[in-house]
Amino acid sequence: MESGVLKPTSEEDLHGTDFADGQAIQATVGMDGLTSDDMEELTQEAEGDERKRRRRLLALLIFLLLLLLAFSSLFCRYLQQPTPLPEIILPSTVHYPPHYLFSIYGVDKPVGVTLSPEGDRLYVAETGGERMIRIFDTEGAPIAMFAPPRTRPGERSPVYLETDKDGRIFVTDRLQHAIYIFGSDGSYLDMLISPDLSLSSYVDDRVGGLLLGSTYVYNIFQDNVYYQPFGQEETTLPAPDKMIKWAPLGLHIDEENNLFVTDVTEGKNRVLEFSLPDEPILVSWEGIQLLQSDFGKSGQSRGQFLFPNDVAADSQGRIYISDGNNGRISVWDKDKNFLFNFSGGTAEGALSLPRGIFIDHLDRLFVVDAVGQDVKVYDVSGQEPAFLYAFGDWGIDDGLFNYPNDIVVAKDGLLYIVDRENNRIQVWSY
Repeated sequence: MESGVLKPTSEEDLHGTDFADGQAIQATVGMDGLTSDDMEELTQEAEGDERKRRRRLLALLIFLLLLLLAFSSLFCRYLQQPTPLPEIILPSTVHYPPHYLFSIYGVDKPVGVTLSPEGDRLYVAETGGERMIRIFDTEGAPIAMFAPPRTRPGERSPVYLETDKDGRIFVTDRLQHAIYIFGSDGSYLDMLISPDLSLSSYVDDRVGGLLLGSTYVYNIFQDNVYYQPFGQEETTLPAPDKMIKWAPLGLHIDEENNLFVTDVTEGKNRVLEFSLPDEPILVSWEGIQLLQSDFGKSGQSRGQFLFPNDVAADSQGRIYISDGNNGRISVWDKDKNFLFNFSGGTAEGALSLPRGIFIDHLDRLFVVDAVGQDVKVYDVSGQEPAFLYAFGDWGIDDGLFNYPNDIVVAKDGLLYIVDRENNRIQVWSY
């Protein structure tokens, strides 16, 4: 048998006279090996599929006609009575965790991170090695590095950083017990050596007026202030001897250009607030004023802190303090009245050792948990915070943390997270 057709081998076969009972039987097989019964069954199935397709098309047509009728009805109603149409309810914002992109290396035990106002430069403070402040572009390429002047690595320990709207960089130093201020390129401008005294103010009082272009430097481990009037030889002044003891740590500059500073002085934990000048070029701290004495105090009760680490503010003006050793976030209103604490205990979203915090334009609060080895995220747009999710875990691989310490979120949705013991800055994205 070839090609699926039964071929006759003789004349008798051709006329079918050699079969049983003399009956002429003709067996016809289709080209695909299907009998006539099979072909009939396939034809019926095809007709059934065609009927189903027509029914689906008819149902779709009816739906489209109903939809057109609904829109026509709304349009006719608007023509007769031009009032606002019923509000269309859109789905609410969907929150989901970010994903890991890459890491920036070339830092030694980093602890603090911030961005330039334009978002094109990343500033990182390190507490290992040379203890420098390093500048990177947002892809991780190194640009420059700088440090407090006239200090050796063992005499400085920069921690948290913040930039103001004009690009100036504020840096707290745990060993110098001071806040340094630098230009966007890392050029030194001034330092606040106590809550009510800047170095420029001290020198100005001692010499009877600062000349424009003069330089002045102080190292707490040395006995003198180094002062060089513009165009003259360097000289020394005695070190300040009547300064209020303090230990500045966390920094935040709000939308009204106010600077918040956490003070972790033993037995006197608190938050200070300063007003910053509006001038784009700051050559001294003269325009910075302490707005009030402080708010908060040491302890474990409501409105008290144990090693407050960082500060952030939401769109309602509420102030959030990462209350590190109390394992919670402390919330205050814009008038510095205590409101509530949250995320203590063992419930979902509970914190172990909160360090750096940041609030983005969607009122999402990001909290770096150094002991939890992750970043916890809360929605603070309402009256009470709501835990959204956490991301990260302990480890040394990509996307894992080993004592994270700080975070900054760019306007384009990129997250820069300090991964201290892994000596890197991790970059995540939504």
